[in-house]
Amino acid sequence: MNTQVVKLNSSLIPEIKSRLKAGEVIILPTDTVYALVANGNDTEAVTRLRQIKNFSSPQPLGIFTCKEKAEQVVEVDRPALQMMDHFPYPVTMIMRAKSTVSKAVTNGFKNVFVTCPDKFIYDLIMEIPFPMVATSAAFAGIQATNAKLAVKFFGDKVDLIVDGGESKHGRSGTLVDFTVEVPTIMTYGTVSVDDLRPLLSQIVLPSHMMK
Repeated sequence: MNTQVVKLNSSLIPEIKSRLKAGEVIILPTDTVYALVANGNDTEAVTRLRQIKNFSSPQPLGIFTCKEKAEQVVEVDRPALQMMDHFPYPVTMIMRAKSTVSKAVTNGFKNVFVTCPDKFIYDLIMEIPFPMVATSAAFAGIQATNAKLAVKFFGDKVDLIVDGGESKHGRSGTLVDFTVEVPTIMTYGTVSVDDLRPLLSQIVLPSHMMK
């Protein structure tokens, strides 16, 4: 495959929208790590994304979304809205998927991952009329944190790689479960529990993460 690599700029949004609508799989830079992205309403594109990523175990995909559009794809409650008030933000939320979300995205699971890590992704979400599914552009446990690694890992498999330079944080967003009674941090990423406490009325750590 002849993969195109282009530099990140806001004028790319219409082209990315058109390419995703056409069923392409794209790698985008984010403030956390680079991400493989596809049109969540296009089963063939989602299936191809899964094949490219070659997951080691079954799991649902992530969805790039924001407060304005989240209710189209997930069940949203007050704590989730509190978190989304601060989007874009380097947090990944575990949320209950709506029945309208493609089975190719959920892969038999009830939950999906929801995130909006930076302003460019937010602007893209607002312009695209379909859900963008996403997963980290990682290979053999190594995250692509720049376009050079993205090309090395997936350069012959995707249609477009957008080069945004080095990821600002260089690691995945902190994972928080919003399907439980009190939002619970599952894994640490870019932000800590102390960063999150001012943003949410309640948040806890699971017992194995408590000191």
